[in-house]
Amino acid sequence: MIEILKANRTHVHTIINLGKTTFIESHSIYIKNKKDVEDYCNNAFNEEKIKQDLSDKNILFLIIYYKKQAVGFAKIELNKTTNSIQEKNVCKLDKIYILNDFIGKKLGKKLHDTIIENVKKLKFNCIWLVTYIYNYNAISFYEANQYKKIGFYDFVVAGKSYKNHIMCKNLNE
Repeated sequence: MIEILKANRTHVHTIINLGKTTFIESHSIYIKNKKDVEDYCNNAFNEEKIKQDLSDKNILFLIIYYKKQAVGFAKIELNKTTNSIQEKNVCKLDKIYILNDFIGKKLGKKLHDTIIENVKKLKFNCIWLVTYIYNYNAISFYEANQYKKIGFYDFVVAGKSYKNHIMCKNLNE
């Protein structure tokens, strides 16, 4: 019923489609100019960019399937730190998205647990992420999974800055 796979080059269009759809679903309520959302999606989720990311040994994509349908994905950047973290062996949970129609089925939790299992096997000490300060559902999810707010990050779309929390989870606890 639920399957999580490590993505490869055959999954490029799956990631592009999921990326665009889930970003629009999760962020267009905060970014009022729909053209800015569309431009961001076309830049962040284009074929060349995703192929490049999939070829990078420091980037891991996971895709979650529910009843054989791709319904979400995660992008983890290995060996990626930020000024807010002094720890060594750090990785970033760059993206974790589930299609709106599948939220509430605990798929995000299942995908997140798989991410943590994978990065622990790789001996990372902590994982961090950024999330919009008004995305209360995401913040609650991360806090329930032992992430702590440690700083702020400005996410820029079309020249407009959106304040985000930097959150970190210690993997050695």
